[in-house]
Amino acid sequence: MTLVVVVLGLTSAHAQAIKTFPLDEQTVYHLKVGTDKVTTLVFPQPITALEGSGITADPKTPAKMLLSYHAGDRFLSVRPLADSATATLNVIINRKVYVVELATDKNPFQSVTFYPADEPPAQSAGQPNIGPSRLLGLLDKAKAYPILSEQYPEMVSQIDKAEPFTRTLYEGFNVILTKVFRFDAEDALIFQVEFVNDTDKPIFYVPQSLAVRVGSNVYWSALSDASGIIAPGVKDPNTGKITSGHSNGYFVICGAPHGGRNHLSVQNAFNVLVFRQENNS
Repeated sequence: MTLVVVVLGLTSAHAQAIKTFPLDEQTVYHLKVGTDKVTTLVFPQPITALEGSGITADPKTPAKMLLSYHAGDRFLSVRPLADSATATLNVIINRKVYVVELATDKNPFQSVTFYPADEPPAQSAGQPNIGPSRLLGLLDKAKAYPILSEQYPEMVSQIDKAEPFTRTLYEGFNVILTKVFRFDAEDALIFQVEFVNDTDKPIFYVPQSLAVRVGSNVYWSALSDASGIIAPGVKDPNTGKITSGHSNGYFVICGAPHGGRNHLSVQNAFNVLVFRQENNS
C-alpha cells in the first residue's frame, strides 16, 4: 500500500507542476510559483513587451519576484525571492494584454504553456476518452477529498477545488452548489449539490439530466449520483410554517458539449439545471 501511495504522489506532483492554458485576453491567470523552483511561461508568439508590479529583472532592484526574459523570446521565467511574494505581470503580444498574477505556493507550477484559444493543443484536441469506471473513480476521490487532503495531501494536489455555496432558485425548491472539483487531466468537473425543498411534498427530478450553465453554454452530466427525490419539508400543524427538507447529490461533467475540452475553472459562475419529473408513478 505504501508503494502505491508513493507512486500516486509522484504522478500527482507531475500533473500539478505542468500546466497548459488557452491564451485569452479576458482571463486573469493565477499562477503558483516557488522559491526553490523556476517557473517558465511559454507563449504561442514572441512577447512584444512586459509591464510588471512587484517583480524585477535586475537582482539589485528591490522586489520579491525575479524575472528572466530576453527581448524577442516566446518565453520567460520567474522565481519568488520570499515565501509570501506576489506580483502582477502584464504580457503584451500583438497589441493584446494578458494579465498574469503570481503568488508563492508550496506546490508551484514549473512549466506553463499557453496556446491560442481557438486552437486546442494537440494532446487535448478531442474529448478525453473517459469511461464510466474512470468517472466513478474520480467521484470516489472527490467524496473522499477531506480524508485524502488530511492524510495523503499528495494524492489530491492536482485537484482544483472551490466551495461557492451559490443558489439556483426554482419553484418550491432551490439548489446549493456546495463544492466543485476539477480533474484537469480528464477535463472533468464534479459538482456536490444540496437540494432544499421548501414545500411539505416530495419533489421528483431526473438525476440523469442534471447540468450546469456557464454563460450561454450548457454542460450535461456524464454521470450522476443522486436519488431523484428531494425530501419534503416538515409542516408545523400549529403555525403552518415549513422546515425545509434537504437531499444531497453529485454529478460529473466531462469535456465540452460539442467535443474537445471544456477548460472550465472551478471559479466559474455555475447555474445548476434541474429538470422535474412530474409523473413518478
